[in-house]
Amino acid sequence: MGQNWMRHFELQLYGKDGKGISLSEFKVTFSIEWNESSLERVATVRVYNLSTQTNNKIMGNEFSKIRVIAGYDGIAPAVTENDVGKVRYITDSQVGKTDGQNFGDIFNGDIRFTITGKDNITDSWISIQAVDGLQATLYAQPSATLAAGWTVPHLHLLTMRSFNAFGVTQGITGAMPNTVFPRGRAIFVPARKLMDNIAEQCKGSWQIVDGQVQMVPDDNYIQEAILLNSDTGLVGMPQQTMNGGVNVKCLINPAIRVNDLIRLAEGAVYRVALSKEQIKSSKDRILETNVNGNMVVSGITPQPGSVATDGVYKVKYIEYTGDTRGQAWYMDLLCIARGASEKPIPSNQKKG
Repeated sequence: MGQNWMRHFELQLYGKDGKGISLSEFKVTFSIEWNESSLERVATVRVYNLSTQTNNKIMGNEFSKIRVIAGYDGIAPAVTENDVGKVRYITDSQVGKTDGQNFGDIFNGDIRFTITGKDNITDSWISIQAVDGLQATLYAQPSATLAAGWTVPHLHLLTMRSFNAFGVTQGITGAMPNTVFPRGRAIFVPARKLMDNIAEQCKGSWQIVDGQVQMVPDDNYIQEAILLNSDTGLVGMPQQTMNGGVNVKCLINPAIRVNDLIRLAEGAVYRVALSKEQIKSSKDRILETNVNGNMVVSGITPQPGSVATDGVYKVKYIEYTGDTRGQAWYMDLLCIARGASEKPIPSNQKKG
């Protein structure tokens, strides 16, 4: 990330024809959860003080998709006082267009439902909940028979064809086993169930991310480590947790995604303190040893999350929170040390 100066935010609602509206200049709050262990990414966006006409268009299902773009400009934005509080119309050629290094898509998905309400007598809002790849997740279902001699790549190709019908394409895909199955197989199950099976055979996880099916093996990652320190957006000190993982808070950086790597200084991780009860209940000697480059505590249950000696962690969960008229502009990450075998549990996540 470059200079964290001058927030950048875009909120776009559009239909199947690619035409829609931009609500970027209104007061907007948002919460987006992205959990590697959950099938769907979910966004809840609240837009304040829209006109009745615009509210009616949104409530009337004129728009089916939503895109949230966030980050930092690094330069002052070219927005005049005449732009504030106005709806700007966009065309399909403008949907999702960004031209900077410090901002980008943090969510792109299908609108699930909308509701309206008021905070007080003067401030009204419309709340939009959206899910990435909702239609494909619900309705994609292949129907075919694989002949004897089929392989996992054949099953994956069949599954992707059913997703393609809902506009979902193949994204990052890890290596697949070359096992040849001697018997044919009739396929008539939801595509999501087939992807669960494929990911299990590949020892990884899968998700629909920005309209693409991603499948990443547990021992792999999407891109090289992104440095996180106080100069590049790190907020406070990362916190080691019990039952696996390290919690990290930083400013919104769209370059950091689930299954990416981040790099922290080892000394920057605040170690969790063991209680007297935990120490007394331990039947074995409590030791911290170096296992494959990670400091691992043994002799106690639950165990503290492993701490990477090289400071490199794999991101397993992200929650984005933002307020275009307030202070919130953060990402909460749950990470595990690269190469660690531990599985973070939901209680370690902010809202996982």
